[in-house]
Amino acid sequence: MEKKQALDEVLQSGKIAEVLEKHKFITTIQHDTDLNGATIGQAMLLLRGIPNLTTELTDEVFVATNAVAIKLGALRYHQQKYQEIQAVRLREISNDENTKKAIQRGIKICEREMLYEFEAYFHQFKSTLDMLTKVLSVIVGTKGGVLSTYGKKGAKGKPGDEVITYLKGHRKNNKLTPGRIDWLIEEIEKVGDWLASVVRIRDTMSHYRPYINFGFEWDAVAARVRVPTAEQNGTIRPVHEIMREQTEVLIAYSTNFIAIAVSCAIPLETHVQVMDVMEKRYIGARWGMDLSRAAWKLASNVIRQYTEKDIEEAAKARRASGL
Repeated sequence: MEKKQALDEVLQSGKIAEVLEKHKFITTIQHDTDLNGATIGQAMLLLRGIPNLTTELTDEVFVATNAVAIKLGALRYHQQKYQEIQAVRLREISNDENTKKAIQRGIKICEREMLYEFEAYFHQFKSTLDMLTKVLSVIVGTKGGVLSTYGKKGAKGKPGDEVITYLKGHRKNNKLTPGRIDWLIEEIEKVGDWLASVVRIRDTMSHYRPYINFGFEWDAVAARVRVPTAEQNGTIRPVHEIMREQTEVLIAYSTNFIAIAVSCAIPLETHVQVMDVMEKRYIGARWGMDLSRAAWKLASNVIRQYTEKDIEEAAKARRASGL
């Protein structure tokens, strides 16, 4: 039913009708609504600040941010699937006395499907970062392949070092704003240690163990079966907690990255500012989009306090327009 409603909304969209008329076909995918707003919606909030904005550039940014939304959706899917499988398997093991006895004797039981979801999760984590560089390449105006990946952690470097080098090489690009380039560099540097710690968890579990060290084991202190754990910054934590936490952090980072990347093509005199909750809801109602995770918009000299009535009227106006 949810998918049918989503398809009905697509078919009723005036924009979709225009694209179908022009190209005769279109591919659509149902995103988690908040991820749609965190990526495509965030870009839409800032794009009109770019001087001489073209339809071609707008379309390219939409394609690139759509790819980020797909990857974030896949990341969330694998995280949730992992947790679902774990809950079922934990209940089965805890209720099976023979299996519990084996675990109490020191046997660690690896659940194959959970391991697969774990691997898939971290693949999508890195792939999301790579897709963010596509957004940046579109804004900078270079051909695809010039900056194809976010970059691996080197012997002396951190994730994102390649992107920083790329940005520094465009400080004299007259289509870009040097101050905003420096802003994006600062944001990438801020998360370098965090990304390195996430990559380290994945590498340790996937590459550097001589045997599988991932599974259900016995917690002697709590006298119960313990779900798979991993070390994060010196602390042993359940893997599912780490995955859930890192999903949320990466979504927020992706939103920020997209916003600042787009702002690199906006003149410095055109300011950007953080949105408040009611403003997100109002603009979201006008656009028919969940902007709860969006963060930045073009600044305005007009201060307006939106009300629930404003939001309701905006949603009615959108429905009446057929958009």
